[in-house]
Amino acid sequence: MAVSASVIKEFTELHEKYKAANEKILVLQATAIEGIRKIGVGCITEGSRAEFISLEKEINGSLARMREICDSLH
Repeated sequence: MAVSASVIKEFTELHEKYKAANEKILVLQATAIEGIRKIGVGCITEGSRAEFISLEKEINGSLARMREICDSLH
């Protein structure tokens, strides 16, 4: 089955969006671990907690759309 260039472009953009959000979330997780070790608190600020939740939604949204694209190709 041939896949259109627009589908490939969308999937690639979703992949890049996922990668960027995942990299940011890894930094937040590392910061949380360091906070737990040093002061016994994970999410140090409300801002970092809100950013974590936002990134999680972005990751889940990207994965859901990527899954839809894959399912549509079968």
